Amino acid sequence: MKTSAGLQTSGTTDESNDEPTIEGPIPEFDKYGDYTGYDYFRCTGCGIEAMRRRDLRDGGCKCNGGWE
Repeated sequence: MKTSAGLQTSGTTDESNDEPTIEGPIPEFDKYGDYTGYDYFRCTGCGIEAMRRRDLRDGGCKCNGGWE
């Protein structure tokens, strides 16, 4: 799967699953489409984003984002 900037994503997320999961790392781009050098993570359940997967797991994500 290609992103808007032409980078290849892993394609490992199962989009047919209704359970919330954590997507990422997702590359971040500025308003000109240039890669900023940072990646972020996003919960598919509530949409919250964080720079570290751990921040979503340790209380940042209220819907539990696929963490048991």
